[in-house]
This record gives sequence, C-alpha cells and structure tokens, in this order.
Amino acid sequence: MPRLVLVLLVFVAAAPADSRPTDKELAEIDRDDAAAEAAADRGDFTAALRYMDFFGHEQEEFATAMLEYGRDQRMLQRAVVDKLGERAWRRAADALGVPHHRREGRTARREGEVVFVRNAGAQHDAPYVKVNGVWKLSVRDVLLTAVKARLGKDVKFEEADLHVLAGKMAKVVRQRAKGMSDLADAVKAGRIASEGALRDSVEALRRGAGSETEAKS
Repeated sequence: MPRLVLVLLVFVAAAPADSRPTDKELAEIDRDDAAAEAAADRGDFTAALRYMDFFGHEQEEFATAMLEYGRDQRMLQRAVVDKLGERAWRRAADALGVPHHRREGRTARREGEVVFVRNAGAQHDAPYVKVNGVWKLSVRDVLLTAVKARLGKDVKFEEADLHVLAGKMAKVVRQRAKGMSDLADAVKAGRIASEGALRDSVEALRRGAGSETEAKS
C-alpha cells in the first residue's frame, strides 16, 4: 500500500480540489500498482521504485521499506491461503489491518495534483501523483498523512522533519516486514498449522513481540 506537502516534482495541471478521479485514472492507478507489486515480488526494487514518488535518501529508504513490506505481506497471504485456507487469511488480514483489495466500496478523491484512494478495509487513503504518464505513490503525502493522523490535521511541520520521520519509519516498517516474512516461513514449514496458532502469532506480531512466535497447534 503505500500511501508531506513537499515540492513534488510533478508537472501536471492542477485539478479542481473536490473533483473525483475518472474511471480511466483509477484503472491506470491499478495498473501501475500491479506493476510495482510484480517488480517487488521478483526482487527488482529498482523497477518497483519507479512507481514511488520521493525526494531524498530518507524518503527513498522509506519507499523501499514499504515495497518490501508489501512483498512480505503478499508472501504471507499466499502461504496462509495455501496451508490454512481463505478463511484463515481473511481473519489474519483483519487482525493485521491489511486492506481488502476490492473495487467495491473503494473511495477516491482528488486534491490538487494528488489522488487519494482508499480500498475497502484500509484505515488511511493512499495518495498518488502522476509523473510523466506514470501513477506513483506519493511518499511525502504518506508521511504527511501519518503525521496528521497522530498530531492533528493542523499540525505545523518543516520539510526536514518529514525526512527525519521517513528514516525512522523505514526501520519500523522493515521490522514489521521481517515479522511477516518469518511468519510466512513458519506457516509454509508447518510450524504454524492451525487457525488458532496463526491467530496467536499474528497477535504477537501486532504487539511487536519478536519477528516470529510459534504457537502450538
């Protein structure tokens, strides 16, 4: 997912503040999101970063961490569905706050150059900007959303603060991604072999109690 009012090097015409993106634009966002996921899943983060809009080393680190998190989340989904079934994954996804990628119930709005999309089940909007014909997740707006959610929409900040935040959040996201990866390995190896064991491990992951908790099945 994925996804702060910095100088984004975006050269597109500003749209009306309250306009809704077109169905064509949403289809293009889906297309570019899928391309980013495919590149991350095969380990080509240079290609995947093409679909992330960022500025500076810290934001690049955060963008890469988000791509790694998405890859490991999808890895966990495949492992759980394969070993324990769709119901087990739905419950794990709900506990982890993983949004359901469904067009039904999805909302979208445009504010200036940024299109905000919220999939069913997501807690926050994913912000996208179009750069040279490619829809990219705006890392700056992801960070800004996080700041406003924590400190209020009228919070005052400097751009330097966002770069510091990006560096710190990259470490947190990578730690969470490692937990997802370890959990996927445990499911695939059969060390987590029931919905109850998966539930306990997911709860441990949410509390940050280590990268893997192997509950007894």
